[in-house]
Amino acid sequence: MGRSRNLFQSFPRAAAKSTFFCSLIGFVLLTAPGCGGKSNSSITGPPPPPSFTTIDAPDAGTAKFQGTIAIVVNDGGDIAGPFVDSNMNSHGFVRSAAGTITTFDAPGAGTLANQGTLVTAINASGTIAGSYIDQGFVFHGFLRTQGGTFTTFDVPNAQETLLLGLNDSGATAGSFIDVGGNHGFLRASDGTITTFDIPNQAGSAPSRINASGTIAGFFFYVNTVLHGFLRAPDGTLTTFDAPGAGTAPQDGTFANGINAGGLVVGSVRGSGVRHSYLRAADNTYTVFDPPSAGPSGSTANSISENGAIVGTYTDANGAIHGYLRNTDGAFTTIDDPNGIIGTNSGTSISSINASGVIVGLFVDSAHAHHGFVRK
Repeated sequence: MGRSRNLFQSFPRAAAKSTFFCSLIGFVLLTAPGCGGKSNSSITGPPPPPSFTTIDAPDAGTAKFQGTIAIVVNDGGDIAGPFVDSNMNSHGFVRSAAGTITTFDAPGAGTLANQGTLVTAINASGTIAGSYIDQGFVFHGFLRTQGGTFTTFDVPNAQETLLLGLNDSGATAGSFIDVGGNHGFLRASDGTITTFDIPNQAGSAPSRINASGTIAGFFFYVNTVLHGFLRAPDGTLTTFDAPGAGTAPQDGTFANGINAGGLVVGSVRGSGVRHSYLRAADNTYTVFDPPSAGPSGSTANSISENGAIVGTYTDANGAIHGYLRNTDGAFTTIDDPNGIIGTNSGTSISSINASGVIVGLFVDSAHAHHGFVRK
């Protein structure tokens, strides 16, 4: 008997086609040396502009929906993500802080279009997490150590396993599909798997896990309105809705990132428009958009340990830009200087580390993707 497809299966299908589902941005505060002379005082000039470095994995394709996507950066500056070749097959890459790029494929990854290796997370030790799509278009989870050793796994009795979150302790979180639908799972560093459901849910998608083991994600009921959730290390589940969440199908609250302090960021969608939000640990919210956002709004995708938020917005002309929201509420728009800015084109940001290093992608004139790092 065939299996029905649902909302959360659309993410990896799109990822295999190099369709980027979320963006994040970060920054580094740089200062210029002062001028001296005989005085003991110094004059601090304006900081130099940030630098952008393009990341293109070897064998990345150069046509529409092909190319390199920088998804995540760890605190050491190692960057990981997927790239799509000219045959629309996906592979993984890791770029060391020194700039060396290593490409890889998870064991069992398929070699056809819309198959291959999808990278979603990297931790401080350089371990990479993700999923691979096999020759039968079935998803499985994998971990790859910095030395290149792979561990592949499936949640018991799962038809498909999608791995999204990874913390520095080696615990992972994700979603799996069985005969009953979508469910969440936690895989401890020793390989022990715990599954969980929000009561009466129709499906759930854990997206990130922080240093303490708290999982953030979103879920839906049969009406496909989405809601945010947190799962504490002791298993306690908390559900939430950001202010302005709609009640139509596909509306609601998306939780995209969580830091060690339990601050959650994501997007809230109502009447077809998204806005970024910050949820504090006491369940208070700040809903916002960058000043230049158009009627389509924005989404927040990541938050650093010091509370800097990064995301993406669309302007009034339909062009895509990354943004940084600093802890004082000030915004910076980020556009890679090598990208084109136009309708449905521009710069998307995916991750920020503790030092403010930013990674993401930009689109060229052929609508191919290129990764970048901003320091």
